[in-house]
Amino acid sequence: MRSRPPSLPREVIRLTDYAQLELYLTKFARGELGLVLLLGRHGTGKSESVRRALSVSCKADGAATNVANGTLHIEGHMQPFGLYRQLWEYRDQPVVLDDLDRLYADPECVRLLKPLCNTTREKRIHWLTNVTLNDGTVPSTFTTASNVILVANEWKSLNPNVRALEDRAIILHFCPPNQEVHRKVGEWFDDPEVYDLLGGLMTLVPAISMRHYCKGSQLRRAGLADWRSSLLQMTIPDRRVSCVVAAQHDPELRSERQRISHFTAATGASRATYFRIKAKLAIAH
Repeated sequence: MRSRPPSLPREVIRLTDYAQLELYLTKFARGELGLVLLLGRHGTGKSESVRRALSVSCKADGAATNVANGTLHIEGHMQPFGLYRQLWEYRDQPVVLDDLDRLYADPECVRLLKPLCNTTREKRIHWLTNVTLNDGTVPSTFTTASNVILVANEWKSLNPNVRALEDRAIILHFCPPNQEVHRKVGEWFDDPEVYDLLGGLMTLVPAISMRHYCKGSQLRRAGLADWRSSLLQMTIPDRRVSCVVAAQHDPELRSERQRISHFTAATGASRATYFRIKAKLAIAH
């Protein structure tokens, strides 16, 4: 039996395509899932998928079409009382927490998030200090029916408070293959030259990111003559392999002799190494 990656909790639902992910996110947006932990590598559009699902749900319900109007979306660190105020202002609305590690590093935030992440429908949140008494606009305690989704690239059981979420949450591990990410990017990406180049590299790139497409397009539109080489260096870890691939796509290198010369000058490797790598690439494709 295959062991799970060390960064994953014990009980996860593995999702490999965007249709599966959107199904679960739609259920969350409709309030049918109370606490969801969405894990997965960066660059696959997890956060944007959450935003889109909540936005579509708002439109379908005749509510605000701007997702920010009906959802509390927290990215990065927030001061504890600021978090409390936001939870009050967005009570009974969906809550998206997009940086769990940083929030849980603050004990006061932990104190607020523990009851918020209960699986009961009605959660009671407290702030029993003079701040609320002096503020006058925010009560010292309130109930909320907000459902919560936590989005993270990697799971880290920092402390018992974090580990307790494993028992409460529906845990989704989104791990689409490169081809699925490429297909999804094709729905919105408007630079066919960059798109086609990356499409031919699916077997060479360990984990394609949507950001690779955006960076490649930025380099190309900036008029950089070596944008292909730069993009390949970002996506293919082995410098020699990326150089061989770049040589095949460089319009300035019109002959095999020129490509070999470029390769040996750039990497310090031999002519034989060039042909060995090129042969392996041919097999991979």
